[in-house]
Amino acid sequence: MKQTITKNLILNYQDGLDDFVNTSINIVDEKTPLIKEIFECNDIGVGQLKASFFTDRNDFVNYISSISGGHTPSSWATGCFYNGEIQTLIDLNKKENLEYQTHTLIHEIVHLYFNKLIYNKYEIDRIRWFDESYACYIDGNIENIKIENLKEICVKLKSLNDFDMNTLDNIKNVRTNNYNGYDMFLTVGKYIFENNLEKKYLKILKNNPKKIRKIGLKILSKAISYVENLN
Repeated sequence: MKQTITKNLILNYQDGLDDFVNTSINIVDEKTPLIKEIFECNDIGVGQLKASFFTDRNDFVNYISSISGGHTPSSWATGCFYNGEIQTLIDLNKKENLEYQTHTLIHEIVHLYFNKLIYNKYEIDRIRWFDESYACYIDGNIENIKIENLKEICVKLKSLNDFDMNTLDNIKNVRTNNYNGYDMFLTVGKYIFENNLEKKYLKILKNNPKKIRKIGLKILSKAISYVENLN
């Protein structure tokens, strides 16, 4: 494994990922000020983060298992944050997805900020749909999705009447034959940030996490309406 150390990161990565890692670092440098503003923290807030990049799935899974007491990621997972560090699987054969994959590091960093500055600090059980919505917007990939495609996503989401967003806490419920939870995360994230609600909802989470759990479907409904009315 090679290693690159920056002010806020210790990055270990397999051969062939030099350019990929440099691009990922640039994205982190670009997005980190936004994250620190939202979480109202400085460099000391989370300390120096560690991340490992893999090109082989077996290496990716085995490493996670070795540091997590035998846990393994879902078969579709390519980014994780076990044991307080980031693990990322990169498929160099999918050239068309490489740009998308360079945003994985910043996506997982958002999760670590949530863990260290919200969930652990305030002793709150993770609310997956909530922090995933923040991560999916902050990582920047939504900028590459056309409005018409987001509207198509919302048509599908509208069919999920009375959906309990909290069932997504179970990783097995994130992707099913009936829906893709990441469609919800993208939609909710876009609504929250483009209506300047990100700090408001974080404050509610800190003070009343039960309220956030109760209004999940309501927020999703508002997010769908917001996207439907975009030009």
